[in-house]
Amino acid sequence: MSDDGTGDEVCVVCGKPAAGGSGFSHMYHGGRRFALCCPLCLQLFQRAPDRFARGESPKTLVEELLDELKWKDPGH
Repeated sequence: MSDDGTGDEVCVVCGKPAAGGSGFSHMYHGGRRFALCCPLCLQLFQRAPDRFARGESPKTLVEELLDELKWKDPGH
């Protein structure tokens, strides 16, 4: 991630280069600009912007989806 737009930006979600033509989008959160490389990373950032703004590493996509899809025991 780079706030100054110097071209060394990386995706805040997955760490891939997001400078120039390889960048997909930028989002602003808490007064800071975050580079994103693809629609999937944009969607993940929008779900948890505080987490990524703090610099937390995301779980693997599979773990992320499993957390959302956990079955709830109807008896509890």
